[in-house]
Amino acid sequence: MHRYLINFGFVVGIVVGSGPHVVGAQTPRTMTFSDALAVRSLSDARLSPNGQQVVYVVGGADLVTNAAVADLWMVGIAGDPPRRLTTSTKPDFHPAWSPDGQRIAFLSARGDGPPQVYVMSPFGGEAEVLTEAKSGVSDFSWSPDGSRIAFITVQPPSAQEEAKTKEKNDAVVVDQNFKHTRLVVIDVATRKVAEVVAREWEVSDPQWSPDGKQIAYTVVPTSRADDNARSDIWVVDIASGSQRKLVENAGPDRSPRWSPDGKHIAYNTREATAPYTAIPRLEIVPSSGGASRRVVAVGFPYQAESATWSPDGNTLSFMAQVRATTQLFSVAAAGGTPVQLTNVVGTIAGDPSISRDGTTMAYVSSGLQRPAEVQLSAVRDARNARTLTSHNAATEALALGQGETIVWKSTDGFQVEGLLIYPVGFSPGKRYPTMVMVHGGPTGAWMQSFPANWYEGAAHVWAGKGWAVFYPNPRGSTGYGEKFQLANIKDWGGGDYRDIQTGVDELVRRGIADPEKLAQSGWSYGGYLTAWTLTQTNRFKAVMVGAGLTNMYSMYGTNDVQTYLEGLFGGDPYQSRAQYDKASAMTYINKAKTPTLILHGAADTRVPVGQAQELYTGLKKMKVPVELVFFPREPHGLAEPRHMLDKLEREYSWFARYVLNEQPAVKTVP
Repeated sequence: MHRYLINFGFVVGIVVGSGPHVVGAQTPRTMTFSDALAVRSLSDARLSPNGQQVVYVVGGADLVTNAAVADLWMVGIAGDPPRRLTTSTKPDFHPAWSPDGQRIAFLSARGDGPPQVYVMSPFGGEAEVLTEAKSGVSDFSWSPDGSRIAFITVQPPSAQEEAKTKEKNDAVVVDQNFKHTRLVVIDVATRKVAEVVAREWEVSDPQWSPDGKQIAYTVVPTSRADDNARSDIWVVDIASGSQRKLVENAGPDRSPRWSPDGKHIAYNTREATAPYTAIPRLEIVPSSGGASRRVVAVGFPYQAESATWSPDGNTLSFMAQVRATTQLFSVAAAGGTPVQLTNVVGTIAGDPSISRDGTTMAYVSSGLQRPAEVQLSAVRDARNARTLTSHNAATEALALGQGETIVWKSTDGFQVEGLLIYPVGFSPGKRYPTMVMVHGGPTGAWMQSFPANWYEGAAHVWAGKGWAVFYPNPRGSTGYGEKFQLANIKDWGGGDYRDIQTGVDELVRRGIADPEKLAQSGWSYGGYLTAWTLTQTNRFKAVMVGAGLTNMYSMYGTNDVQTYLEGLFGGDPYQSRAQYDKASAMTYINKAKTPTLILHGAADTRVPVGQAQELYTGLKKMKVPVELVFFPREPHGLAEPRHMLDKLEREYSWFARYVLNEQPAVKTVP
């Protein structure tokens, strides 16, 4: 679930869990922002076919090279220490075992070229490049017998196009001359390549049929982000090249998964008439075509993602966000009410890797006192999970804040939930400066995983500096049922704003938050709500607006997901301008008084830079203290480690200045 979404934010993790840190005679030091960036991210835990080893990715941020790093590691389930498999200077990611367990394929952009598929032995030796796709590879999958790999690559430029680019005669006509993706199959032994799908559309997520004769894949019309809501599932016969659409549906269909006997395909779907942010259904359709049927019973409140078939084909398992956690469920393939298999305190990142016999699973999990590590458990009982790795053991020597789930009622009776990180050494009865972090989306959520990255604001660093950090999940957030998720349609800046403010009221009522030392920060949709907040109340001493939407009319005409906004606002602004103006911070900019830090990626197309410039100009005219910072080369999120550290340090300095009346300097990045 830790991924960029087709909205204004991300689903990312933060934290809740065990009790307070006990301070003894030798008090551990508190976390710094550099410590936070040094926390390793773990992902893609994949069990070997024999169930004895787990390959996974360890990633991080290198401030010296100012680049992301990621390598493949492997650990045995019997207790052997983890072993590093790759040491490339470029990230290695997306590992996949061959069906016989003798090879591991992965993606890497080694050298100066784009990512390619590499293959290596898990027993040692150098990785060998398998593909030579001119435009690189974005995804791949092994055939059932391990003799072939299907991969996705972008249509390469023609010789004429390359010449024009070299001569800088490279004008771009908007919405024309798309470079589409292709589905290609390569023979692993001979390196012979065959282009299987080369139509004028975007293909992704290749899934082999059990007999290796067909591939199901997802299609969208163009590479425009706005077209993602128009996805379809197609199937191609590899020998003949014949292709057919699996389901006739004007809404989005995606994530095809074959049954073990190849007779059915499970997938996620939503009608075109349903609200854009409605929860997709899990359905099954005959692989030869025909009527589909619903699997998950009506009334199940959570979203079933990327189903996995049991070995006998009788049940499906899937991950779902449950409030601020992620849990594994199973449901009969014939249909019914899902059964929750896990009760994880914290989160499972992505989909777990389940053994061939369906009894054991490996996954990456994290919580308050435990950053991400690889764990192994029985599928039907994760209570006795074993932790197989210790890549983040260094955090055990740091003093961390206690975490708690907070529940309150909003002004209209809506029950709302948030996560609270207490200051290190918290004393009941004492009030603390409080930072309110607002998530992106709005279809996103703060999750119960370790809060170390730039987007989450590195909560434990703030806790070590004596702050409480509050992560509310207002209406519109995922994981609380469809009614809650749809509750802010045509109501941006209404109920969602009140949900957050009543949450702050609750912290003040409990004697935790100091009402004279409040701050608010948010990125993307969180930036929108923060910009909105500074025009609606002066209760906060300072705010940070990160990549925030500020003028919904100009936002609609300049961003890349107009359909998403139409679904949330009930139409386009040319027909419903009043709805857009009503929800725009710029409409009320003359009420603003709060000192505001504005941070924005200079290459952002999801929320274009004009949104930051409009807010900056308005606040300057109102003579409100304001600072605008652009991060060169950055899109909607931050990718460069030095920018990440700069964001964290600069943000804290701003709030220390205006909330605590301190003057900490922004540190120099190495």
